[in-house]
Amino acid sequence: MIELSACPTTTNGASTGGPQALEVVAQGLVADDSTAYLIVQHMPFGMTSVLADLLDSCSALTVREASDGDRLEAGTALLAPGDFHLRLGPGGMVQLDQGAKVHYVRPSVDVALLSAAELYGSQTVAVVLTGIGSDGADGAAAVHAAGGVVIAEHESTCVVWGMPKAVAERGVAHEIVPLPDVAGTIARHLSASGRARRRDRS
Repeated sequence: MIELSACPTTTNGASTGGPQALEVVAQGLVADDSTAYLIVQHMPFGMTSVLADLLDSCSALTVREASDGDRLEAGTALLAPGDFHLRLGPGGMVQLDQGAKVHYVRPSVDVALLSAAELYGSQTVAVVLTGIGSDGADGAAAVHAAGGVVIAEHESTCVVWGMPKAVAERGVAHEIVPLPDVAGTIARHLSASGRARRRDRS
């Protein structure tokens, strides 16, 4: 998830067990006028459009597969298409490419998170869910360093505690919570961020 200037941004990353985990999280998220979402799931080309439709059907958010040139939009979750890295450019514009795989995968959670941290810094909430390997740990570290929030799924609910474990071992997770609590934890941090922005404007 990513918080944009008027719009927090949240980025969710997942691998093995991810579709089911994302469905649980998506069901608990509430669409608002200030939060845009990115989702990166390790999945081949042609399958992510099916996942986007599934998540759209069970969430209050509008969920769709991202296209090159899309822009982040409040209340909408853009899912990185299979076999394409997703980066954010100026103005929250989506940039897709088929550059070299990162951690042997494309799309890579790290690629999306690193660009989000660079653009939106403390307005970013990064969520790393179940999955094999360490993709997402470098991006989570960048979000943490930029003042954003990092949430990792707890080992007790992971199909594979690889990606969240890598984040936890880096010491950059602000919270490590079981899957049923992820959406509520996201909402709590977004609410706190919103209160902070209102104080800054007063």
